[in-house]
Amino acid sequence: MSFIKKQKKNFYVWRIFLLLIICNVFPSCNHFNGYEIAGNINNGEQIKVYLEDISQEAPVIIDTAVIRNKSFELKNYSYKGIYRLRFGEDPKNVIFLYIKEKDKIRIASDMKNLKQYTVEGSSASSDIQRIMGQARKQYTELDTAFFRVKEAPDAMKDSLKFVFSKSQKDLVELVKDFVKKEENADVACFALNLLGPSMKEEIPYLVNVTNVLHEADPKSKYINTWYKSMQQYRDALLGETQGGVALNTDAPNIILQDPKGDTIQLKNLLGNYVLLDFWASWCQPCRQENPNVVALYNQYHAQGFEVFSVSLDANQAQWAKAIAKDGLIWKNHGCDFGGWQSAPAQLYKVDAIPCTFLLDKKGKVIAKNLHGEALEEKLKSLLAQKKPA
Repeated sequence: MSFIKKQKKNFYVWRIFLLLIICNVFPSCNHFNGYEIAGNINNGEQIKVYLEDISQEAPVIIDTAVIRNKSFELKNYSYKGIYRLRFGEDPKNVIFLYIKEKDKIRIASDMKNLKQYTVEGSSASSDIQRIMGQARKQYTELDTAFFRVKEAPDAMKDSLKFVFSKSQKDLVELVKDFVKKEENADVACFALNLLGPSMKEEIPYLVNVTNVLHEADPKSKYINTWYKSMQQYRDALLGETQGGVALNTDAPNIILQDPKGDTIQLKNLLGNYVLLDFWASWCQPCRQENPNVVALYNQYHAQGFEVFSVSLDANQAQWAKAIAKDGLIWKNHGCDFGGWQSAPAQLYKVDAIPCTFLLDKKGKVIAKNLHGEALEEKLKSLLAQKKPA
């Protein structure tokens, strides 16, 4: 995907905030102890105002009012948290507030420029206003930089891409600095939405920071939603890096000697699908799996399938004997006789065998620990020849 197309795709993602908030309405009480929101809005006569819970796929309206004589008022009960005030039917006309019990919030603005509003009675809501204003300026710079790259002649694109990248980095640093300093954990979590197109690249940061925010306020339903989502990312990341090499990354080269003393290298098999197989002569599960690997090698070798076996043996004679007895007919067998301290095993962080990594023709890891039928199905999908029509 070209730089322009990629950035254009990412660029519009930020406009859809990932506002993950869970809020409910308290039942009535004998005396009023909920929130009060009063607004003074110019050029908004008869416009309806909605207070919304936007934690669901579709926003849920929990309170409404109508602007009359430039004013509106909302009085109700709710859990503390971040809410959205929507003015009229345009979802762009919104103000975000942090509301807690007994808050008396005052808002003033003009429908001709709703973004330039003032808010009193809630310091946390003021913090939301501040970070969104700062982020809006940064997004304007990003917009400008993006379109300059798009319209520039090829000779100038590289230098302009640098300007765009710097603006994107400045936005990330702005959000991170705000989150670090913000005292209200809910508001800090809300600000994470402003990472926009950089959010995907910041997943490790998001995993860590939501963990910190969860510890600071474990009862926050808003933070819990983010926390649970990021824990899923964390588990996925751990799964990808299990074995020391992440999926879709280049497999580190391995240089070893074969039973004859000749040097073999994993990179020499580029251009083929390769099963990198860690095993040992003393490993019974490995020996039981060997016939499956032999059968698949015989079936798919002619179509570009290779096996690179790394043994964790410490005894050369036993290693060579096992290769012959199990009929491991491929050429690439290597061992440094280091056992569990074998250099390739350390490099790939192998802590159990059999352990396999399936590499594509460019040497990238595309699957891990496939055995038996699972390995056969994967190879079949990659290498099975199409039947003639």
